[in-house]
Amino acid sequence: MASANVPESSPLHVHQPEEQILEGHAYTSLESRYLSEGRDALDGDSLWVNSVEMAYGKFFGGIWYGSSPDQDYDELQLSLGYAESIGDLEIAVGYTRFEFPFESAHDNEAGTTLTWSNLPMGCALSADAYYSFEADGYFVELALGHEFELSDSFSVVAAGFMGINQGYVSDGHDGANNVGLRLEGTVALSGNWFFFSHMTYSWAIDANPALEGDAQLINFLHGGLGLMWEF
Repeated sequence: MASANVPESSPLHVHQPEEQILEGHAYTSLESRYLSEGRDALDGDSLWVNSVEMAYGKFFGGIWYGSSPDQDYDELQLSLGYAESIGDLEIAVGYTRFEFPFESAHDNEAGTTLTWSNLPMGCALSADAYYSFEADGYFVELALGHEFELSDSFSVVAAGFMGINQGYVSDGHDGANNVGLRLEGTVALSGNWFFFSHMTYSWAIDANPALEGDAQLINFLHGGLGLMWEF
């Protein structure tokens, strides 16, 4: 089974408002491939994603649903979490329930994310770790990124990331398994609507063809585009 713990679609990455107000966003996007733990999880097929993510003070949650137009695959994620800021450091902890209807399978995960902002040159560094109770293993992703505000309505984020598997992909090799580069652009439309798109390349590290879990661990390019509404 594949899970959606990927930089572009993780419900854990929700901005936390400083005031006790309810805010959030909803988006829909089409991904040319499904990047999951460094793998081309749907063997080159696309993924349609719909998500609603909300935050109230330091608490946040989300509903994420992905389905493939090309094969019988769908996935539902229900997430809840709590975030605390200490200066330029934000610490978030969360729980996610996964349902895979076509596979009649499910999973439960606990995760934590550390994000350091306002680093030299305006960069931000994050460390995202999540543990699967079904696989009895965890996966860690490290990312370094920078946002460029090119105008009042157009911004670009460039980021590099690295994934490390420790039993999360139980039938794959442990240790560093991929590095990648991502470029994402966002255009503010009228009202609270935004158009976004990205291009991402992932390089496999030490893929072992003798392991079933490494069969989808390949070098590949994929892109996506979507529409988001903030409320």
